[in-house]
Amino acid sequence: MAFRELRQQAPVQQVVLPGDLVAWLITGAAQARQALADARLAHDMRRLPDPRQGFGGRRYPDDIFSAEGRHLLNSDGTDHHRLRTVLAPLLSRTAAKRWKPFIARTCTELLDDMAAAAEPDLVTDYARPLAVRTTAAVLGIPAAARQQLTRLTLEMIRAVDPDQPTVRRQRATLFGLWARIVGHKRRQPADDLLTHLSHAHSQGHLTAEELVTVAWGLFSGGISPTTTLIASAAIEIMRSPHLRDALRAEATAARLTEELLRITSPFPVSVWRFALDDVALDTTVIPQGSVVLVALAAANRDPAAFPKPGTARLNRHQGGHLAFGLGPHYCPGAPLARLQATDALTALFHRFPDLRLATAETELRRQGVLIERGFERVPVYSGNIATKATR
Repeated sequence: MAFRELRQQAPVQQVVLPGDLVAWLITGAAQARQALADARLAHDMRRLPDPRQGFGGRRYPDDIFSAEGRHLLNSDGTDHHRLRTVLAPLLSRTAAKRWKPFIARTCTELLDDMAAAAEPDLVTDYARPLAVRTTAAVLGIPAAARQQLTRLTLEMIRAVDPDQPTVRRQRATLFGLWARIVGHKRRQPADDLLTHLSHAHSQGHLTAEELVTVAWGLFSGGISPTTTLIASAAIEIMRSPHLRDALRAEATAARLTEELLRITSPFPVSVWRFALDDVALDTTVIPQGSVVLVALAAANRDPAAFPKPGTARLNRHQGGHLAFGLGPHYCPGAPLARLQATDALTALFHRFPDLRLATAETELRRQGVLIERGFERVPVYSGNIATKATR
């Protein structure tokens, strides 16, 4: 609602964000495409010539992906290309398909647990554990570290005050844990992404810091938005039961996922960008040094680009949404996220065709401030939810 009103006022405008940070917010689809593809809107604030620009040495809610370490979300140009090239073979569409049987087994196990639960929750019992288990398996994270790693990661992403002493201690604990995980992987290599990153480090393609922070970025980027996507998409299907028919065939299920990505936009706002020069978007000029946010959720619901934007239409042109970004920074984990969402939703509504919310939708609460806006809990109920599947 707020994004729509802002877009109606102007597709590019200045806003005051939590922490009194003045930034430029882009809400129009055409302007968002232009901004996402413009190399002058950098991810790396260290490229700004004046240290008083950008964040000005301060920390703000949701700044963690810009402020911590060196990884895909806060690098540009040759550095970003180097990091992305290291990861590309293991995050392709072909590589993602390798995990389809694992995802199917995990969905079945989690749905069995939901069937036995007195008060099943879509986030804590299904979407998040699926995203965590899948991402951990792809990376090669030991099972013993998974719970603590997930808790610390989510606490860091959602930190309202990154400079708070408790948050700083959590940050030190988190990256200390990552250092131990990386060390363990060096001693016990396997066919996983962490081993691949370790080899890349030994060959000089990654620094020691990048090895840890790239792994952290992949894990956090794998668990949080995927959880939000599955939970939000399921709510959308429960809101419009006719959409369940699309899950009966693989092709229509995939098209439905694209529309749900557009409608729900798991990352409602892109990570921070910083204007290296004056940047003109239509008739508006964003001054050099400005902080810029692209409202993906608003762009994906812009009626100028998507007629009847609140409606899922399976015949809509596929691939036109910006849920995964655009250009060089297009989300490398998109194939795996698509696969998880499509298979998770198909399994969920095949198992529980009468699934519905166990509370009023207005009672659902989200966490985070800007970039992270996932649901805390989504309690659900179905008349046959206690019926276990036949193995």
